[in-house]
Amino acid sequence: MARRPDLDDVDRPDRAPPAAAAAAAGARAAVGIDAVDRRLLEVLRDDGRLSVATLAERAGISRAGAYSRLERLRADGVISGFSARVDSARIGLSIVAVILISGRQPAWRSLRAQLAAMPEVEYCAFTSGEYDALIVVRVADVETLRDVILERLQSMAAVRATQTIFVLDEVVRRPYVLP
Repeated sequence: MARRPDLDDVDRPDRAPPAAAAAAAGARAAVGIDAVDRRLLEVLRDDGRLSVATLAERAGISRAGAYSRLERLRADGVISGFSARVDSARIGLSIVAVILISGRQPAWRSLRAQLAAMPEVEYCAFTSGEYDALIVVRVADVETLRDVILERLQSMAAVRATQTIFVLDEVVRRPYVLP
């Protein structure tokens, strides 16, 4: 009898298909995209407010094809939402800094929550290597940055040390990259 992996592996995680194994482990499995999906995502990266008709025209497919692919990309979690891109300098946040954070190991969960709650933090990631976390902050002036670093970050019990790097010029800033 032919082996049916979808049923036979239900109670055998060691023999589960890769997508099922990744889901069982809590990881998000990669969704395959083809050249047309990639083109749709490229067009949307430039302008997420396009009508489906315009999107289809620019991608070189029918409107029905664009609509069904968009729905599939949303359902698969590839497209998780749409948002506006804001020019931070135009709203007074012209100082950008990368801050490397060395934390106290048992307190990383509280550090994570504290960093996520800071309105100045545009990006936060926990990293490997010499530093435990990296944040990108946008502020109006150097005095505000000083307060973020000295008054807020370095006063956190979970922070052991910081290193600040000023961003002089943002060369590439994409909302996302594609394979």
